[in-house]
Amino acid sequence: MSDSAVTAPPTQRMPAVRIPVPGTGAHRPAEEDDVPPVPPRPGARLDIQGLRAVAVGLVVLYHLRPDVLTGGFVGVDVFFVISGFLIVGSLGREAVRTGTVSLRDFYARRVRRLLPASTVVLVVVVVATVLVMPVSRWQGTAEGVLASVLQVQNWWQAATDGYSAATGAVSPVQHFWSLAVEEQFYLLAPLLLLVACWLSVRLHRSRRGSVVAVVAVLAVVSLAHSVTFTVTDHDVAYFATTTRMWELAAGGLLALLGDRLRVARPVRALASWVGLAAIAGAAVTFDTTMAFPGWIALAPVLGTVLVLLSGQPDGAAARTGSAQRLLGSRLFGYFGDISYSLYLWHWPVIVFWTFWVGRGPTKEECVVLLVAAVALADLSTRFVETPFRHPRPRRAGRPAGNRGAFRLAAVLTVVSLAAGVGPWLYVQQRTSDLGDQRLDADHPGGAGVLPDELPAATGVPVIPDPTVAAQDTPYMHEGCVAFDPRQMDPDQCLYGDLGSPLTVVLAGDSHAGQLTTPLTAVAEDQGWRLQTMVRNGCPFMAAPILIGGQPDSDCAAANEVSVQRLVESHPQVVVTTAMRPEAYASALGWGWTSESDLVDGYLRLWGPLLEAGIRIVVVRDVPTPDQVGPECVERAGPDSPDCAMSRADVDQQSDPMVIAAQRSGAVQVIDLTDHLCNQETCPAVVGNVLVYRDNHLTDTFALSLAPALEQLLVGLV
Repeated sequence: MSDSAVTAPPTQRMPAVRIPVPGTGAHRPAEEDDVPPVPPRPGARLDIQGLRAVAVGLVVLYHLRPDVLTGGFVGVDVFFVISGFLIVGSLGREAVRTGTVSLRDFYARRVRRLLPASTVVLVVVVVATVLVMPVSRWQGTAEGVLASVLQVQNWWQAATDGYSAATGAVSPVQHFWSLAVEEQFYLLAPLLLLVACWLSVRLHRSRRGSVVAVVAVLAVVSLAHSVTFTVTDHDVAYFATTTRMWELAAGGLLALLGDRLRVARPVRALASWVGLAAIAGAAVTFDTTMAFPGWIALAPVLGTVLVLLSGQPDGAAARTGSAQRLLGSRLFGYFGDISYSLYLWHWPVIVFWTFWVGRGPTKEECVVLLVAAVALADLSTRFVETPFRHPRPRRAGRPAGNRGAFRLAAVLTVVSLAAGVGPWLYVQQRTSDLGDQRLDADHPGGAGVLPDELPAATGVPVIPDPTVAAQDTPYMHEGCVAFDPRQMDPDQCLYGDLGSPLTVVLAGDSHAGQLTTPLTAVAEDQGWRLQTMVRNGCPFMAAPILIGGQPDSDCAAANEVSVQRLVESHPQVVVTTAMRPEAYASALGWGWTSESDLVDGYLRLWGPLLEAGIRIVVVRDVPTPDQVGPECVERAGPDSPDCAMSRADVDQQSDPMVIAAQRSGAVQVIDLTDHLCNQETCPAVVGNVLVYRDNHLTDTFALSLAPALEQLLVGLV
């Protein structure tokens, strides 16, 4: 992601509520949506509102200053446990009491509680995107809105977050991923409780025992899955519903069993502080490099359980030194009341501010953004949440029915979908024009060496259109952007003259992959067979990558197998290039112990190829841009110096692969920099062709380099 201040996954909150303590007998255990946020009633759990304030505070502060509160994302775990305590607990008690669960009542309450405020935010985000952001941002935002409306934002985030999206723009609605997790869980949970009731009849067991058993099994299975899956792919595990269900189930189990736990007041008081300390400790010490959620999520989850367990409705806990006194204060209660709307609004506020000023907020600006988010949340709570949550009766003494809630859901869903579809269709229409663009005399791109005096704009339109340049990517066969020689046949990724005895291999990461199109053109012209061994995020070297500070040898292991395959097949030439370490660090946070370690990694991998008599050609990496080129060109124009880089700065960008090639003395180096830069500057548009789509070349510009590549490669094959 390009916005440095908002690169980590956002987190979630759940609806505000004050309810009686389950099992006290003084009041009926209430569903969270049955009770207005203010004023508090006798026996109300004010501490839950305070706990919500803690959670949303962690989330907001984390997003404002992720470098300070590195683990603030654990607020999501706090909210999940609270949600399970209130909702799973309420549904479970209903199942125990009646032998069934009213799905219509439950989902009607969910609609009235959540949908109006979220719809307002989504529509406002779409309107603001169209008015403020460049068209190149519209499609990503629109797709995020559609995924949010359909409650699949978490899976969309899991699919798009990672290497392929590392240089993409931050979505102002990506925080809806955790709302999606909850809604998916609450499609399943009531059905499981109905199954529990059915089993209790079939097996002649108590309904309470069956309900507790089903929720407990769900918690154990989900936790085990979270622990194992997080180890193999914690980026996806972070967003997956299946790795989070145990957190909601943990809260539900506490609600179902809490009234049977007899704990002395001093112990409860101590537990409340221990629980808060566990949450705070996780927020301060955790960071996004850790394998989360997994087993380490037990810290904030169990901390939240302890705080909820320690709650006393009669205020006795407060008199014994419990944290409930702090959590039940007016200040915490206020932020707990607005926490849902504050969660919804704070992230778009940060994203739009960061885009507008082109950097993360300063400390003073963080205060301004916080005040703005709180103001919007207060208005949203007063004029959107509360009126829809507690609608006026249609007739005297007759409450609004479920039909009205479901009609409301249909209307709001249509409104949100329409808001997202409009910009998406507009960008899709422009994207369809990409296939019609051609390099020609008016659009030579980087075919020739740049002159010292660049020509002024001629009125010829730039290709590709900056608004859709992100879609101008190289064509590669399915799976060939993640080539793994341990699992794939290299013949899956062949281009050019497939019957030719002369084979050129392109190996490396996505910066090697961007040469697929021009090398395919060269191969077709020269009668060569082109084979690609491109693996995004994997330079063609033997040194392990440091991911999250820990060495990861998967890339190096795959490269070793590729070398064995190449020695056996013996191509004429292996062409390789790679993104510079600085670009890896800024885009992904990946790195190596040192530049010399990376250089040695290249030399170790290349050794067997050179010994086998296979030529290696290194293409110096293209300059690393310091901004998003398409957005700058769309905003400032193709000739704006604001969108260009200094040639002097580019020449200072070190390329370890080139250093390794020079040290080996047997590896040819191709430098195309003079086709992107003259002696003074490296413009964003060359020959009326947009150079970059992010830190990668547009496929159109890459194709314009084919003549230069052909001239330099002929004679080496």
